[in-house]
Amino acid sequence: MVGITSYGAYIPRMRLDRMSIFQAMGWFAPAIMVVAQGERSMCYWDEDSLTMGVSAAQDCLKGMDKNKLDGAYFASTTFPYADRQNAGIIKAALNLKDEIISADFTGSIRAGASAVLAGINAVASGERSNVLVAAADKRETRPAYFYEMWYGDGAGALSLGKENVIAEYLGSHTVTYDFVDHYRGGLNRFDYVWEERWARDEGYSKIYPEAINGLLKKLNLSAKDVSKFAFPCIFKAEYKGIAKAIGAKPDQMVDNKHEVCGECGTAHSLIMFISALEDAKPGDIIVMAAFGQGCDAMAFKVTEEILKLAPRNGFAGCIASKKIIDNYNKFLVWRQLITPEMGIRAEAPTQTAMSTLWRKRKMILGLVGGKCKECGTPQFPRQDICVNPDCGAHHSQEDYEFSHRTSYIKTFTGDLLSVSVDPPNKYGLIQFEGGGRYMCDFTDCDHEELKVGLPMKMMFRRRYVDKERGFTNYFWKATPDRPKMAELAKIRFDGRVAVITGAGGGLGRVYALELAKRGCKVVVNDLGGSRDGSGGGDATPAQKVVDEIKALGGEAVANYDNVATKQGGENIIKTALDTFGTVDILINNAGILRDKSFLKMEPENWKAVLDVHLNGAYFVTKPAFEIMREKGFGRIIMTSSAAGLYGNFGQTNYSAAKMALVGLMNTLKLEGNKYNIKVNTLAPIAASRLTEDIMPPDIFAKMKPEFVSPLVLYLASEDCKATGHIYNAGMGYFNRAAFVTGPGVQLGDPANPPSIEDIADSWADINDLDGGKELNDATAALMDLATPKAPKEDKPKAAAPAAGGGGGGGANVAPIFDAMPAHFKPDAAAGVDVVFQYNISGPGGGDWFVVIKDSACKVEKGQHEKPTATLQLSDEDCMNMFTGKLNPMTAFTSGKLVIKGDVMKTQIIEKVFEPPK
Repeated sequence: MVGITSYGAYIPRMRLDRMSIFQAMGWFAPAIMVVAQGERSMCYWDEDSLTMGVSAAQDCLKGMDKNKLDGAYFASTTFPYADRQNAGIIKAALNLKDEIISADFTGSIRAGASAVLAGINAVASGERSNVLVAAADKRETRPAYFYEMWYGDGAGALSLGKENVIAEYLGSHTVTYDFVDHYRGGLNRFDYVWEERWARDEGYSKIYPEAINGLLKKLNLSAKDVSKFAFPCIFKAEYKGIAKAIGAKPDQMVDNKHEVCGECGTAHSLIMFISALEDAKPGDIIVMAAFGQGCDAMAFKVTEEILKLAPRNGFAGCIASKKIIDNYNKFLVWRQLITPEMGIRAEAPTQTAMSTLWRKRKMILGLVGGKCKECGTPQFPRQDICVNPDCGAHHSQEDYEFSHRTSYIKTFTGDLLSVSVDPPNKYGLIQFEGGGRYMCDFTDCDHEELKVGLPMKMMFRRRYVDKERGFTNYFWKATPDRPKMAELAKIRFDGRVAVITGAGGGLGRVYALELAKRGCKVVVNDLGGSRDGSGGGDATPAQKVVDEIKALGGEAVANYDNVATKQGGENIIKTALDTFGTVDILINNAGILRDKSFLKMEPENWKAVLDVHLNGAYFVTKPAFEIMREKGFGRIIMTSSAAGLYGNFGQTNYSAAKMALVGLMNTLKLEGNKYNIKVNTLAPIAASRLTEDIMPPDIFAKMKPEFVSPLVLYLASEDCKATGHIYNAGMGYFNRAAFVTGPGVQLGDPANPPSIEDIADSWADINDLDGGKELNDATAALMDLATPKAPKEDKPKAAAPAAGGGGGGGANVAPIFDAMPAHFKPDAAAGVDVVFQYNISGPGGGDWFVVIKDSACKVEKGQHEKPTATLQLSDEDCMNMFTGKLNPMTAFTSGKLVIKGDVMKTQIIEKVFEPPK
């Protein structure tokens, strides 16, 4: 079986907001507004097609033995070298073996697909066993051009072979035509482009269907047999037309990625194909095609091996990690489309000695240092004498690669005096895991995020370009390892021990699994009884959760004691001590339900519910609290309920028990405070066996415990300093609940107690919660009660809500227009003479017009006779747009905002009004 054995991708972290292009150049090229949505990927100043190709290849080779590669192909239309093999540089950067064939593919934006076909044919013929194919482009355009909007920078890589094939090659079909939609002469920097209609109607719409339909016919397939079609087409509307021509449905078409990165030239067919592979399942057929002086189309069938592929960043990982740039001038400087003065410091000699580059090629291009065979100490650069002072062996070094190793910042600086197009110039000393250090440049980062100990990864980048001789010098730089930074920033529970009652299912199970994933040792307690607590116990639920945790590599032990007894509570904590030596976290989660209306509530049902919820929390918390007090640390979480906080029909026993837990917390927070024991209460709304027949099925399905557990884990962490708080959580929504006490009202005096009539006369003041506050303990509550509130001025009373509550829908936008003149910037409106009519639909809407003239602003309600432009949108969308929740361009392109009249003049609005705060 011949096919794809791995994949990798690289999209630069920097993304240029396309709207920033329009905002800077829309005055000159207003038509580019129609494609100004989303972001286009942009290289950092020291990136080019070759550096991106290296990064994509590194991602592709994760988990693979690169020594098995015997072919390396590189495709691009923007090679840094016209007469120095670029694939050879990639081979050196990856430190591949010397016995390998390398080749450059260029001359057409389908060169990436052509390189893949060449690699497949080499493997199928037996000439090669494993071939790496990388494709990358950093295409240049003149400023303020449609293609500047359409294009993006990026790279993709595939490895091809016969072993561990994740996508079997089924066949291909190629058509070749000298169809010229664009070209670039050998001495030209920019493409010359023929009109888009020509490319669309005679090129894409005819050549793609011919090649793809030819492939399907050759393989005896129909379009419905294909899971995904992946082929670039910058014309979004035409993409749909091509789909129709090949018989594909919209859900079979891979998105063209315009909004997230743009089209990446020779790499884009690979990038779209890789994005399809990331979501593919065994048996899926994916068709990849690429346009350019004809078309290459090929089909692959995904195999079971894809499930075994080592994790990689891929396209999805690249897209998720981004930094939005809205500084168009920065883009222009980095692309050398404008040339700022760099000063005499930039005039340093840049000639590279080819003899030195050859002799030190492994060190310079491959970042290969040495490792002492005597003591195992790594060092960079490789030397004749071991750097270890306790060793000092001579000529003991063997090759040791540093390019894939994590390092950490030891020292750093931001140098404003040295030359940089992204000042300050950032560099410092890094220390590699396992040993080895060197002083290097930092790239693709902000000075503010650098700090000692920050994890870094190595990136192959341009060091400088010798323009006089046309030579690009490459070396390795360090950049923040953001995935590792995110991992280090995660709240961990390593070394902690948690006890969770009722953890055999539902919320408790999720708490246990999530804590274990973050390094916590867990006691999984569950009696295994029925929902109402009747019947005998069952060890299965608790043991099943323990088995799940152990399968994930965690540590856990099961406990089957009943929380409702003193002995049971003590045994649960004893299990933690006997197995793990201590207890740090206690989550009182066990519970049962026996719902009946109050008059039908039998004493045994009342007692059973209080025994599990309230007494159970007491019996387990008491021995745990003693251990926590001795060690000076503890986190205790009670589980209350909305029924306890607010009441619920038919649950008097449950409500009483749940509210009692809040009282237990209120005192424990005081007794545990000086021992760093934090006690909080959660009122979860989540799907469990206790709620499955109480809630409507559609609501029940949305209430996954995973939407509650993050709050519980935070309350259980060292990071949490809150204590004595109550939190509601459910469906991803969180808020805090609290007892608020209104100001005291003094009636009567020591000699004359108030009468019932005094109470009646002051009833409104007694009920008034204005100025209410939380109180920390009973003493504070007593003192606050005895502190009467100051008399207040009469104020108009709000109209009482209609019976049944409920408001009238929609957002009242009138205050927005009332406030507009206060946010007007007269200095920015010099020479502006416009009238903007706003027609806002919905119950909170209306009609307003804004007149801007002579550096003044006037807003009036109603319709203007001759508006410059009319903006139509709903009251909710208007509110969201003016408060910054809805981007105006997004509103416009999505159809939420309809503009009639002079569309271009509406861009003035953002310039003459202060942004929302």
